[in-house]
Amino acid sequence: MTTPQTTTNQLGYTYELDGEEHKNFQVPYKTCALLWSHVSNEPGGTCRTCCIAKDRIKDKNGNEMNLATSTLTEVLQSEFVKEIRDELREGGEPANCETCWIDERNGKESKRIQYNQYWNNFYGDQHTVWDQEPTKVIDAQLIFDNTCNLKCRSCNTNYSSKWREEAVDRGVPFWEPSDEVDMMDPEKSKFWTEIDNWTNDILRLEIMGGEPFYMKQFREFARMLIEKKTSQRISLTLSTNGTIANTELLESMAANFKDLAFSVSIDGIEDRFTYLRHPGDWEVTKANLDYYYELHVNKSYPVNVQITHTVTALNVMYLPEFYDYFRNRWPQFKIWNNIAHYPKWLTCAVLPNFAKKQITANLKEHDFGVFDYSGDYCDYNKEIDSLIDYMNTPLFQNGESVPGDIRGRLTKDKLQEMDNRRIEKKYITFKKQIAGGDRYRQENFTEVFPELHELIKDSFDYEKETDTVSRDGFKPISAEEYG
Repeated sequence: MTTPQTTTNQLGYTYELDGEEHKNFQVPYKTCALLWSHVSNEPGGTCRTCCIAKDRIKDKNGNEMNLATSTLTEVLQSEFVKEIRDELREGGEPANCETCWIDERNGKESKRIQYNQYWNNFYGDQHTVWDQEPTKVIDAQLIFDNTCNLKCRSCNTNYSSKWREEAVDRGVPFWEPSDEVDMMDPEKSKFWTEIDNWTNDILRLEIMGGEPFYMKQFREFARMLIEKKTSQRISLTLSTNGTIANTELLESMAANFKDLAFSVSIDGIEDRFTYLRHPGDWEVTKANLDYYYELHVNKSYPVNVQITHTVTALNVMYLPEFYDYFRNRWPQFKIWNNIAHYPKWLTCAVLPNFAKKQITANLKEHDFGVFDYSGDYCDYNKEIDSLIDYMNTPLFQNGESVPGDIRGRLTKDKLQEMDNRRIEKKYITFKKQIAGGDRYRQENFTEVFPELHELIKDSFDYEKETDTVSRDGFKPISAEEYG
């Protein structure tokens, strides 16, 4: 009797080589490698299964778990996350993962699909055992705090320290952590006191913000990993707003981490960039993008750079302009469209139907063509089609207008009627928030987005809205109305 050959993958799982995939890798349900390997935290230390997950992770007593008082492994192995894995195993679509299900229904490659593809490429087909519970966190998306030099229109105080004063002054709702231990406390927080333990398992890190290059804590963290040589087995990815290029730190990370990649968040060009990512300077950012592009195309330099373009009601009609600009100046940058799902008033779905119809026609007429990046080709037309589908999909189909427990009891006409009312309410919020933000920041929507203003001016009396703010001041808005 011959002894079966076995092998062990990079995660430590041993299985037989029988000429076929191991039975535990063949499953009849949807999978997400994030749920078996990953933890994502928010500023303050609260956690989600990933950055776009709907709910914060809670312990068995219903309290929000925090990296100041729980280890990453304890969070991943919590009953909260286990129940989500179990629901997937049973063939369900957990509500916590709603954003991915919405994207997939609209034909977009969701984060779940993208991450599974990445994980397979990184570890091979046998990257985890779906029918077993994970034993360690090998991948983490970390936010040290909300320190940032910008206050983007699509952002909030959770992720930008610059937003807080404006949010208070304008009555914009925001959430703050209430934990007794600060995640950034080096003496009390488990994130720091057990850093040697959890970094020993980490194979990939994604650093978010705030703005990482603006954070002292991140710079110290990166240097610590380099000094301990832990960095040599870690793939590091980070997200930056492009306004800061710390060349010394970048070059040190490129030379010492297993590999380095980062995403630059750019939502528009020239004055639209400054408006959407206030008060970013486009000329400075453009020079930084030139520098990043040289790193990206230089095959001898181990850095991969992509662009993250957050698509909202403000910039969806300017996609042709954005893509053409990058095609001409930085053709090898890959562009990832990050469809904004929140706040709801800013999503492209809240625009009036006549505006969405015209924007749809304009996008379909434009040839987004084929970009050449990193020696490969990428056709963005399919990506734009999925974005169009999302923009024109009734909100009730995306689980937003009507609670799930009564949605199934209503006719489609009734759902559409309720959906139209919901969109109208969110569009009212859109107009108030644009006028309020402009008044506070001394900006002018009609000057920065003249084409969009021309399209919606019959439904958006900008002067009336700004006059109302000037006369009555800023009116507080509820979290329900804002979200």
